[in-house]
Amino acid sequence: MEGPTARPMESGIVTPEAVVLDLETAGVASRSFAGLIDLLVQMAILLVMAMLLTAMGLLGSSTAMANAILVALLLMGYPLISETWMRGRTIGKRALGLRAVTVEGAPIRFRHALLRMMGGLVDRYLPPIGVTGMLFVLGTARHQRVGDLLAGTVVIRDPVRTLLPRAVWFPVPPGLEAFAAGIDPTAMTDEQYTVIRSFLLHNRELSPDARYALADDLANRAALALRHPGPGRVHPESYLLCVISRYQRANFVAMRG
Repeated sequence: MEGPTARPMESGIVTPEAVVLDLETAGVASRSFAGLIDLLVQMAILLVMAMLLTAMGLLGSSTAMANAILVALLLMGYPLISETWMRGRTIGKRALGLRAVTVEGAPIRFRHALLRMMGGLVDRYLPPIGVTGMLFVLGTARHQRVGDLLAGTVVIRDPVRTLLPRAVWFPVPPGLEAFAAGIDPTAMTDEQYTVIRSFLLHNRELSPDARYALADDLANRAALALRHPGPGRVHPESYLLCVISRYQRANFVAMRG
């Protein structure tokens, strides 16, 4: 039997289990326009804050140090807070339909946003301004700038804004509600979640033997990570459904809709 046709790395994201997620990475043009929108937003915020502080008598024309601190806090705080709060997006990225995710396709967290912000200072403000980030985006297979390389992230065209299907919510198999309730998903990583999700979405494409073998392997890995002696008590795929259902409801319930 012939294997699947090879695809270039930049056409998708490859998980640690060699599952290809067909997500289009963002190029220079869209990222530049998103960055321009974010810069305008930051300037507007800075202007409003300066006016308010001046009106309150807390900021004067002679306080150059205070002005510099205000600008620095805004330049560093805006992307950090935005990408953490909006799960990989800023106002500019949202307007252009972009989102930052990990290289495995999982949602980014605070540590990713922090590293992206630190790298962004090099990308955008190291002379010549903006050229460093542009060269990295053009010169890397996944269009990653310095901040992406530090954080292990990529910027993709947001699936919510494309023709990709809506998020899939996995139910607990009937009769296993009590069993699933005993699973604590806290120790599961985003990468493990992404691999299990990809398997459950594509398992019908596998032969019965390969499907069972992969399900059994993933179930045992999940049980080891979660310290839960479960795979031997239920079918491996049923166990994976219990695990991913608990993970989704613990981490994404606020996003469901």
